[in-house]
Amino acid sequence: MITGGGDDASINSVKFTTTHKLKRSITHEQYDELEESIIFDKSNTHGLVFPHYDALVITLRILDAYVKRIMVDDGSGACIIHPRVLAQMKLEDRIVLRCITLTGFNNTAERTSGEITFPVLAGSVTLETTFRIIDQDTTYNAIIGRPWIHSMKAIPSSLYQVIKFPTPLGIFSIRGEQRTSREYYNIALDCKTTQQMKGKAKEA
Repeated sequence: MITGGGDDASINSVKFTTTHKLKRSITHEQYDELEESIIFDKSNTHGLVFPHYDALVITLRILDAYVKRIMVDDGSGACIIHPRVLAQMKLEDRIVLRCITLTGFNNTAERTSGEITFPVLAGSVTLETTFRIIDQDTTYNAIIGRPWIHSMKAIPSSLYQVIKFPTPLGIFSIRGEQRTSREYYNIALDCKTTQQMKGKAKEA
């Protein structure tokens, strides 16, 4: 179901922009000489709940859509997107079929069904980013991994719930959505518990 009005509409957690007024064509450049340092301090803790072990979850503009529930994971060697997001954005025809194996920390293997490349806008920087497509049960719409993080020269902090990176206009910050992170973690935990209980019931 599409809700909203004016120039914007949303399907679930993907908010679509039908106008190109905000679109910027700045391409990412290497900033070898930074005049500012990227630091994290007490000012970044405003509004956060401590103690916490929450993942860093943000919203990014991908193509012409604001996609929520994106987990920033500097432990991931790939950027990943769920096919439901592409279906909502009606981009299935842009998928390049490519099957590769991604290996997790416990050596579990996941096979991709394809890949897609499109611009990701953050601050004043637009970076063409390739996402691997994996259809697995997850509450996240996408995962931003090291390919994007390193290309952006970004530094994420799950503790301070923010990711910072240099832009032509200075250091830019994207605040994490701590409440969203907690809500969907609990949803995933409840679903896992329910599945385990069902499995035990079948065995009995």
